[in-house]
Amino acid sequence: MRPISAIAISCVLLNAYAGSSVPLTPAGNGHLVVPAFVNGKGTVPFILDTGADGSHVYEWFAKQQGLKPGASISVEGMTGAAMMPTYRLDSITVDGRTISGVAVTGLPDRKDAEIAAGITGNDLMDGAIAIFDFPCRAVTLLPRPVSMRRILTKDAVMIQGGTVVDGTQLTLPVTVNGAAGIAVLDTGSRGTQINSAFARAAHLDSSSFRRGATLYGAASEAMETQEGEVKLVAFAGRYVNGLTVRVADLPVFESFGFGKGPAMILGINAMIGQRLVYDHKAKRFWFDRSRCKATA
Repeated sequence: MRPISAIAISCVLLNAYAGSSVPLTPAGNGHLVVPAFVNGKGTVPFILDTGADGSHVYEWFAKQQGLKPGASISVEGMTGAAMMPTYRLDSITVDGRTISGVAVTGLPDRKDAEIAAGITGNDLMDGAIAIFDFPCRAVTLLPRPVSMRRILTKDAVMIQGGTVVDGTQLTLPVTVNGAAGIAVLDTGSRGTQINSAFARAAHLDSSSFRRGATLYGAASEAMETQEGEVKLVAFAGRYVNGLTVRVADLPVFESFGFGKGPAMILGINAMIGQRLVYDHKAKRFWFDRSRCKATA
């Protein structure tokens, strides 16, 4: 396996027409991060998250930077909601794209070994085409408008994303072992989560699953999961065999408006072999073939 830096460089050369790219690197426990400038200084590792409405910083980074907390607001996470302090940043920049005067919330420090300074989401990606090339381990942000013919290959499959009740996340149809459900596209989730309704519809015996990782979400509320492999997950004409999923009835499914139906958070473990081209403003995205060979 080549070093990550070499993979990212080769991807840039193969996609020279698409402009510059930044590396997408492991943060230590499953998430992938990009280098970001905060208030013109950096770089620091940020998660570039299609599952996040806005931007956030972890408390350790807020303290390190001497950020002054403002009023607290309620923030909805995967496992529930909590009151969190707000901060004001002059700017956040990723791959040359800058948003200014950014209101961010302070998240509790992570409970694992990952090193990330913060998260930036659809606020930064609105107005841009975000290309997550997972096999190339690189991200490119292109200002709109862009000629999609120059970006996409003939193998690209477009999804007109659905919307959620509370949030800016986009959804897509998925099947698990042939059973249909709805999924939220989430590059900020290292794993894929399904609710018990989806597990039942897919005829999964979750009682035979092993104990999975404890999920905390933005609110830092612990939720236990059961974890196992499913035979086949399908979306956008792509097929993933033996995907590891976690079964949990996450509160966020209710806030998304999914009710009691089969629901999923489609995480990066399901997309790791794909090239995701994401146009949040137009509420559409493509799964495409990468020009790099997928690596474990």
